[in-house]
Amino acid sequence: MTEGEAGPIDLEQLYRDEYEGSVHLARLLVGDRHRAEELAQEAFVRVAPAIGGLEDPAPYLRRVLVNLCRDHQRRQRTVRRHPDPPAAPVPGPSLPAEMAEVWQAVQRLPERRRTAIVLRFWADRPTEEIAQVLGCRPATVRSLIHRGLASLEEVLTDDR
Repeated sequence: MTEGEAGPIDLEQLYRDEYEGSVHLARLLVGDRHRAEELAQEAFVRVAPAIGGLEDPAPYLRRVLVNLCRDHQRRQRTVRRHPDPPAAPVPGPSLPAEMAEVWQAVQRLPERRRTAIVLRFWADRPTEEIAQVLGCRPATVRSLIHRGLASLEEVLTDDR
């Protein structure tokens, strides 16, 4: 639709015209591209039922998006103030006693280190695949594994 043309804007046209700008706005507000895309899409879903009654839905879309971003930021602050308690150690598979101790130590590692260690040594996955799973570079995977092994060594030698 060109400027000066009167008439209702359908959702598809609004999406084509405003999606990238909406994602950009949300990214500036929440700081995360993935979350920004989700919030922008949610804003379009919420605007869809009202689009027929709006002369210019773009400002309404932005208002909905800003409110969604505020809600997201509010939830994030609450999560940071009240984090979930640490998960109880996962009972290991039936292992010999010396391996059960290792399994429990692995469960106490920070999540990314634990994931990297498990994928490398239990699932026998290569560094590149682990990097894809974790969404990081292979060098980061090597660092996570190195630090995870150092933490395990420290914990397991202190217990003996």
